[in-house]
Amino acid sequence: VLSLLTMLVVATATAIHLSQVSRVVVQEAVKQAELIAKQIYAQSGRVLHRSPGADPLEALRQDPELRSFLDASVGYSPHLLYALISDSNGIVVLHTERQKEGDPEPERPNLEGLLKVDTLSRFSALYNSGRTYETVLPMTLNDRLFGSIRLGVSTTLLRREVTASLRQSLTVAAVALPLAWLAALVLAQLTVRPIRAIVGQVDRIRRGEPPEATPVTVGGDEFQELSAQLSRLGHELQADRISSLSEKAHLQGMVDQLEDGVIFLNPERHILFFNRAAETVVGLSLEQTVGLPIHEVLDAAHPMLPFVDHVLAGAPGIRNATVVLPQAGRDKEFLVSAFHMEDAHRVMGVAILLKDLESVKTVQSLVSYSAKLAALGRLTSGVAHEVKNPLNAMMIHVELLKEQLEDATPDVRQSLDVIGGEIRRLDRVVQGFLRFMRPQELTLKPVDLNGMLQSVGALLEAESQSHGVRFVFELDAALPPVSADEELLRQAFINILQNAEQAMPHGGAVRIRTRPEGADWVRVVVTDQGVGIAPEDLDKIFKLYYTSKPGGSGIGLSIVYRIVQLHDGTVEAKSQPGRGTALIVRLPVR
Repeated sequence: VLSLLTMLVVATATAIHLSQVSRVVVQEAVKQAELIAKQIYAQSGRVLHRSPGADPLEALRQDPELRSFLDASVGYSPHLLYALISDSNGIVVLHTERQKEGDPEPERPNLEGLLKVDTLSRFSALYNSGRTYETVLPMTLNDRLFGSIRLGVSTTLLRREVTASLRQSLTVAAVALPLAWLAALVLAQLTVRPIRAIVGQVDRIRRGEPPEATPVTVGGDEFQELSAQLSRLGHELQADRISSLSEKAHLQGMVDQLEDGVIFLNPERHILFFNRAAETVVGLSLEQTVGLPIHEVLDAAHPMLPFVDHVLAGAPGIRNATVVLPQAGRDKEFLVSAFHMEDAHRVMGVAILLKDLESVKTVQSLVSYSAKLAALGRLTSGVAHEVKNPLNAMMIHVELLKEQLEDATPDVRQSLDVIGGEIRRLDRVVQGFLRFMRPQELTLKPVDLNGMLQSVGALLEAESQSHGVRFVFELDAALPPVSADEELLRQAFINILQNAEQAMPHGGAVRIRTRPEGADWVRVVVTDQGVGIAPEDLDKIFKLYYTSKPGGSGIGLSIVYRIVQLHDGTVEAKSQPGRGTALIVRLPVR
């Protein structure tokens, strides 16, 4: 047993050493990449300082010193594969591989992610994947994001350093293991039986197992007394351990079910516990932070620290203070409460409660949205009857005109056919709108999305050309059909294209792109060259009745949102004021 334990210790020590080596190599690569990114950022700042008023991206693209600095950074770094500067849309402005400038650069996994995975996953990434990881530093000008610095690090280059240490460690382990085994074999022969039995008792206690019922009965009185004491201690520790684990599991299970974040600190500000809801605010798991001072886990300027100081200074607790806290890379509003934890009038620590205001506002928004939909549904039910009757009468009279004008010229008959077709289309629109307001079972069938988009473009072509707007299609021929209600989906894309056309009062191009996303999704992107949408209004455009256009109804994009939602899809908008807007629709293939 001792020989096996010795070999296990050597092997474990070697594995831990290899884990630390791989982690240190990645940490050094991260630090070096961050340092180079900051140097590039500083060099870019000097370029922009020399070119006040100029377009920042163009100034960076044209600066030879900055380009030379990027090339030198990659040349002197043992880990870097490339360095680039991209705009806020991911389009490459400056690249050490010049042929890639002007093209979109795909997003790559963050290099720091290798520090957060376990050792096996890290070795797998270094030795099997051959992937490229990135360090990204956002670039801002006047508090506005206009681009980013991205440094690519190849796992092939990192692997060289790890491999050198790996060979050395395995060589040492290969020598140490036989020697340790021989030494353990000799010691095992010299070790007396009572000591082995006591070691077994201690090992069982360490693992939380109950000690053996029969204590050591051989050896001197000292060994027997020690064995009896260990047995009693083991039983007591086992009982305490079971009780503690039961209480801890019960408490943690209950607290983890809470939607609100809960954080417990002791009087020295050390972290005792927090639940899953609070983990996103802390930024680390409980296992990583338990026992650490909270000011070492959070930034010095973190808005939550003053609450802790306030309560531990003896002041009354704070209830429901609205505070903006960083969470998962963005700021969110929380209601924060902080108060003492007391036992027999003695302060045991601080409890902090975090309620996510965004979820509360989301529920309120959904309730408001549902109320508006219900009101609009009641209104449209009456309007539909008023609209359908004239449509039926118009259709009857069109058919009568066809019979009365049998000898009419082809142009006249074609015009009558167009009128009849548009009346039927309007009737379908009314029916589709009613189905939107009162959702029913969708009539699903395979739909050729490319063909449908082209037919919608042809339908709107005459109107768009009169406003100086043209449709440009970039359709993927390999796009699979989607299972959808064709009439509802057609109405959604009519609304999207009309909205894009109305956003370009001076004309321009509307680009319609399609492409598959994996095997289960398709993506449609409609991009205009219009006036764009202000950032503060971007999250409002799908709300019912919201419109930024004079005379707009605020219904069009709300209908789009609902139709896509009925198809289990998603729709989002991205916009730059003055440069245009892109609507991105994702639909499941099913």
